[in-house]
Amino acid sequence: MSVKVKTGEVRFSFCHLFEPYAFQEGQEAKYSLAILIPKTDKKTIGAIKAAYEQAKQEGVEKYGKAFASKASPLVRPVGSNYGLLRDADQDEELSTDESYAGHYIMNLKSTKAPQVLSRETGKGTLLTKENGGEDIVYSGCYGKVSLSVYPYSNVQTGISASLNNVLKTRDGERFSGWTSASDDFADEFKGEDYDDDLLG
Repeated sequence: MSVKVKTGEVRFSFCHLFEPYAFQEGQEAKYSLAILIPKTDKKTIGAIKAAYEQAKQEGVEKYGKAFASKASPLVRPVGSNYGLLRDADQDEELSTDESYAGHYIMNLKSTKAPQVLSRETGKGTLLTKENGGEDIVYSGCYGKVSLSVYPYSNVQTGISASLNNVLKTRDGERFSGWTSASDDFADEFKGEDYDDDLLG
């Protein structure tokens, strides 16, 4: 059993949406995305909290009463890797990065390729690797995601979230510090006409 949630607008990081990726050698490669949820987005945070509580109840029904006390918390305690949401303001690694300030971080993975849409053209466009999806959806852009929250009990007992589908809503500054050719070489074309779309 799982509980589906559709977020409000969030920011994307660590985008691996068009090819599965393994963060460590020996790990199973999966499609993945980290989302930055503004703490001011009470609706999305409330929906995730409600899904977490429902998943916890389903875990109790499926795995027994002990599940409630063993399940991973909604927000990770400081210094822990165990929990659904990571508080960037309390995290030693992230608290010095202004891009993460005032956000919860949620890591989402899936063995199944998500469908990725963009609405920048005024209509929904299905993105793939073949039509340039990796250049359109990147770490630092904004969008919405659908995700599923579910209980599990194997080596560990907890509540996790999987990635379903993705909608890009608008551009943002790339986290990698990447800039376009038109940004880097605009001074070389002073007084000349050039195709900014081509260079962008």
